Amino acid sequence: RAGIAVSADGRRVYVTIDCKGQSGLYRSDDGGDTWTLASSDERLTSRAWYFNSLTIDPNNPDVLYMPNVALYRTNDGGKTIEIVRGAPGGDDYHQVWVDPKNSDHLVLGVDQGASVSLDRGYTWTTWFNQPTAQLYHVITDHKFPYTIYGAQQDSGAIAIHSRSDHGHIDTRDWFLPGGSESGYIAIDPKDENIVYLSSTYGGVVREDLRTSFSQNVTPWPLGGFDTEINKRRYPDPWTPVLVFSPVDKTSLYLGTQYVMKTTDGGLHWSRISYDLTGAGKPISCSLPPSLDQAETCGYGVVYTIAPSPLRADLIWAGSDTGRIHVTRDGGKTWNDVTPPNVSPWSKIPLIEASHFDPGTAYAAVDRHRLDDQNPYLYITHDYGHTWKLSVDGIAPHHFVGDVREDTEQRNLLFAGTEFGFYASFDGGAHWQPLQLNLPVTSVRDMNINGSDLIVATHGRSFWVLDDIAPLRQAAAASGHSAAAFLYTPPTAVRVDNDGFLGTPMPPEEPQADNPPDGAIVDYYLGQGATKVTLQILDIQGHVLRHFSTAEKQTVSRPLLPIAERWFPKPQMLATSAGHHRFVWDLAAGGSGAGLGDDDNNDEAGGPAGPRVPPGTYTLRLSVDGATMDRPLRVIMDPRAAATAQVLTQQFILGESVYDQLQQSRKAMAELDNVGSQLKKLAADSNVSPDLKAAIQTTQAKLDKIRGGESNSNRKNENDPGLADTSSGLNTDLRMVESGDRTAPTSALEIFAQMKRASQAGIDAWQHCKTDDLGALNAALTAAHLEPLQIAAIEEQVHYAMTR
Repeated sequence: RAGIAVSADGRRVYVTIDCKGQSGLYRSDDGGDTWTLASSDERLTSRAWYFNSLTIDPNNPDVLYMPNVALYRTNDGGKTIEIVRGAPGGDDYHQVWVDPKNSDHLVLGVDQGASVSLDRGYTWTTWFNQPTAQLYHVITDHKFPYTIYGAQQDSGAIAIHSRSDHGHIDTRDWFLPGGSESGYIAIDPKDENIVYLSSTYGGVVREDLRTSFSQNVTPWPLGGFDTEINKRRYPDPWTPVLVFSPVDKTSLYLGTQYVMKTTDGGLHWSRISYDLTGAGKPISCSLPPSLDQAETCGYGVVYTIAPSPLRADLIWAGSDTGRIHVTRDGGKTWNDVTPPNVSPWSKIPLIEASHFDPGTAYAAVDRHRLDDQNPYLYITHDYGHTWKLSVDGIAPHHFVGDVREDTEQRNLLFAGTEFGFYASFDGGAHWQPLQLNLPVTSVRDMNINGSDLIVATHGRSFWVLDDIAPLRQAAAASGHSAAAFLYTPPTAVRVDNDGFLGTPMPPEEPQADNPPDGAIVDYYLGQGATKVTLQILDIQGHVLRHFSTAEKQTVSRPLLPIAERWFPKPQMLATSAGHHRFVWDLAAGGSGAGLGDDDNNDEAGGPAGPRVPPGTYTLRLSVDGATMDRPLRVIMDPRAAATAQVLTQQFILGESVYDQLQQSRKAMAELDNVGSQLKKLAADSNVSPDLKAAIQTTQAKLDKIRGGESNSNRKNENDPGLADTSSGLNTDLRMVESGDRTAPTSALEIFAQMKRASQAGIDAWQHCKTDDLGALNAALTAAHLEPLQIAAIEEQVHYAMTR
């Protein structure tokens, strides 16, 4: 390959040439009429084919940047060459941009992303602030949280947890599972601490994640990078396929020109197929071979292997020479089942064996190397005897690289193309984009873990679509376009983390949101609704939580020196037509709209209630009077060791504390509302001195009942008012909720003390309303003044506390 660069006036031209005897950097000063060898520096000639681009400084044509395995620069038209940046610092270097207004400003594109220099390459910014990983494949384990694995171009294999325990997923959650940059990762189904990684041209490594120690288990490691592919004992491509059998969970398959198999972790390999690439005994093989010669001369490889998830002896294989084979007896016999219209050198990048029918398979066919960028995806239901092309709805030139079948819903298919993502809800008869916020990029592979869909992109890293339950139920929801539909939710996992684990990462650091924390509730409205409500009921039918669009939709907070993004966004039910998602945080009681622990911020919705224990619950959605119920299963974080009995006892105690807390807060809210009315009356010039004295006496009683800062007569902490008991009960509730363990004895003691004091304050407030406020209202009426609106206050507070 050659790089070329032309100056703005068209006169100065540089070109790199990789040719025997003539390799080097050439320069023309007359628009290409005459050429001179500007440099034969061995750094340029040894691997000149790596030059993907050349960039002339727009301010000085003698300055040329040459991205290679290092970034080179000449300042004198090619006479001398210097290294601006080399490993470690990124591999490979692909593109350079020079600011036409200031040559000190450079942008460098490398396999890992982009770096910026403001001092002509002396220092560079990091690329870790961009999700630009070039990934080839993706696989996940079965832990919780599950881990996402993939091989990344020029950066080794990478892995990241699907959720963190510190609010966001960030750089602290990445780790290196091995050194492969382009291969597959196969996780041992019997011990997920052991992973196998294929690497460029056929290397296989067994990695123990506990020790980070690896073993080379390549079938034949001799004859690697510098050996012509058809001269190797086991030829392999840049991305060698490596997969475990999902049935016997022991057989590990590797693609060469054969399907290779090991059952002892790579200690012994065997061939279980003949050459599946179409190679034969060549008459002659020129270098480089012609397209017609290449297959016969042995340049093809088995590019994909798909062991059936239903039968251990059923295996599909596809080659980059355009051939598809299948065996139904574990490799004893193979049948060539290539679709008739698939011509030689149509790469088969991926075959998916069905999870529901052993005779069904899906084959992606990529012909862009043959200058055909149209999509090709074939489906068979009879072990490959017949195939049907399935691309209706996939855009022209969106050639297909991978296809997967949903693991739970028959006929739900996903396809990754060079320019985005597609889904089919009818077994491939029709396709439609499922792009959402996924960047337009090459989708190379995908994986389904529970109800999550994970994709590996070549240039924009990993992306996860949380909860595809609505996609799985799309067929059931069809026909409800003019009504409402409540999807059956996936199992919700109760994850309990500390609320504050230190200063959060600043927004300048790369980070992604955790998956939704709680139960995901998806519903569809065929048209706009007037009122939508959602209730969560326990197994006895008691309402644990109630949400409604009739509730106050705004959240007010006191002015604090805290950025708005640190506050949780309140969950709101939507009434507009379309699909909507609501997340219940698994807490009973309360409105779910507040700040959580701030028990003094009534406008924010108050403290959250106790989180429900594992069990079965009911979601009840009402849309303008029409009601739908769906079951919801809640399970505990698998990492938690608490028994169901402990969690149930914790919830019962939490409910008791929360109920008393709400009663205390309700009484205090009423009391505060009355107090604000009394202050207005005391400032009214129409109020007589005797009446003002009565008002002040009443206010003093209210201050004593309320307690807190307003209680000047408080003797000690054993004489709490309602403000103190509310704060104490809230602290106690958080103590009961902290940790999936039996509550400490101090929590029980605090609850007993606060409950007595709270009830005493509530009783005193009720007595004050009946006697003191009754007498005061009579005096106000006699003075022709408006009485205190106690009834309205009670209704308002009751609504605020029970919504």
